[in-house]
Amino acid sequence: MKLRRYQNSASVHIAAPIEQVYALASDPAVVPSYAREIDRIEIVELLNEHQVLVKSYLKLVGLTFGFLYRYHYRRPLHYGGVQERSGPLRGYFSLTFRPGEGCGTTVSHIEGIFSRVPLLARIGGFVYFRVLARGGMTEELDRLKHLIENHRDGQNSRSSHARL
Repeated sequence: MKLRRYQNSASVHIAAPIEQVYALASDPAVVPSYAREIDRIEIVELLNEHQVLVKSYLKLVGLTFGFLYRYHYRRPLHYGGVQERSGPLRGYFSLTFRPGEGCGTTVSHIEGIFSRVPLLARIGGFVYFRVLARGGMTEELDRLKHLIENHRDGQNSRSSHARL
């Protein structure tokens, strides 16, 4: 059966080295400071060198819901995740990091919803991304840019996922 998707994308240039951008952008403790729809991320299980099972708590219409995700890490070029064991709709996201001019980094962000049910991804994606999560990815990447460019110590994150 064919998968149907609803997908959004955006990118931003950040004036910081790729390792620093990756470390902060992929740190579960930091993500809620730039991705406002995320309340918190809890690591459930380290699956292998590049995969982690997490519970991501999303804020929707004043309520918080926990969803199981499989996160994938490829330091310092990629960080992404796919919702696990879900119903007819599953969320996903991907951030890619490319060295830019000077010591800068270009971050490209894709997120969306997929489903095997015709039209369900399109309807669910429209409702989530256009109605519930207004402002969306451009504002999220702008917050990430501001956070990193104003990060004074310039050191990589020290969280438990730092080796991934």
